[in-house]
Amino acid sequence: MRPLSNLTVLDLTVNTPGPFCSMILSDLGARVIKIEPPGGDPLRKSSASMFAGMNRGKESISLNLKSDGDREVLLRLVERADIVLEGSRPGVAQRLGADYETISATNPRIVYCSISGFGQEGPWKNVPAHDVNYLAVGGYMGVQTAIEGRPWPPAILISDVASGMYAAISVLAGVVSKVSSGKGTYIDLSMTDAVLSLVGIEAQATSNEGKDGNTPNVTVIPTYGLFACADGRWLSLGIVHEDHFWQRLCDVAGLGDVSGLTFDQRVERAGEIKTRLEMTFAKRPSSEWEGELMKVDVPAIIVRDLDEALELPHFQSRGSVAEIGSLRYIAQPMKFSTGSVEPTTPPPALDEHRNAILAELGYTA
Repeated sequence: MRPLSNLTVLDLTVNTPGPFCSMILSDLGARVIKIEPPGGDPLRKSSASMFAGMNRGKESISLNLKSDGDREVLLRLVERADIVLEGSRPGVAQRLGADYETISATNPRIVYCSISGFGQEGPWKNVPAHDVNYLAVGGYMGVQTAIEGRPWPPAILISDVASGMYAAISVLAGVVSKVSSGKGTYIDLSMTDAVLSLVGIEAQATSNEGKDGNTPNVTVIPTYGLFACADGRWLSLGIVHEDHFWQRLCDVAGLGDVSGLTFDQRVERAGEIKTRLEMTFAKRPSSEWEGELMKVDVPAIIVRDLDEALELPHFQSRGSVAEIGSLRYIAQPMKFSTGSVEPTTPPPALDEHRNAILAELGYTA
């Protein structure tokens, strides 16, 4: 039995943040009914593989919430649900009769989460934006510019995924809360606030209390970073403050003249140390460095592309990669002693479960 097998989730969201949240809940055992607009989630057409990955294990029914009949279906579903996820711009859910006030009037115990770009309140609540914009205004790209000299659009949708995870945490907190209170709750989750929270540690360095001339960002440490090897591949080196890792690296790399440097001394001589390491790693292939440094317990690992990562024996042994038919999925990173939470069923076709859901609600043919 999966941990959330007693929960039912109505997911009115499309694209990434909400579906990423309900994917987590579904893998953990919740019944997720994906309520799609006419024509379906746009992600079905724009990125079928992303859609498949985030919507495995869910049921699908298409409802036109501009019609009285379909709004009635939604409210009947709400009577049996525990969680509702909504991801429209502020005001849209209210116009469709799917807002918290309407939903909670039908089921006062509902936990309702609205995921939006800038939140339900504030001067920018209706400003249009996507991931790159949230990262720009939320401080992420400012930190990146300070370190790299300019901002870059990241390879993954950071704000989308982060807000999806925060939404999962939030709704489960709401479910726990109603056990004692008997009442549901409304959650206003801002994607930009999610970005801001991710750079919160960096913010301490610029706070009035934290202006001590230091920064918690590890990129100022010469022994923390990426180094090109003789075979053209990159090696990640993860030595932060640990003197014992540094000494072992120096023993393997033939850098005995600097092996006694402390962390502070290494940071003071950062330019020199980094240049020495770049020259040293460039002399041998990455596989040799990874093998030898792993043997002496130094954090050094080759940069692998996604296909290589998925084939690693380590991930295979942990069941981190699941296959359903011809599709390959990434499983949840947590393991439960009570049983597997790996995905087991593929994503639904649009409106696939309409008849079964309507019959369950008491509708006749």
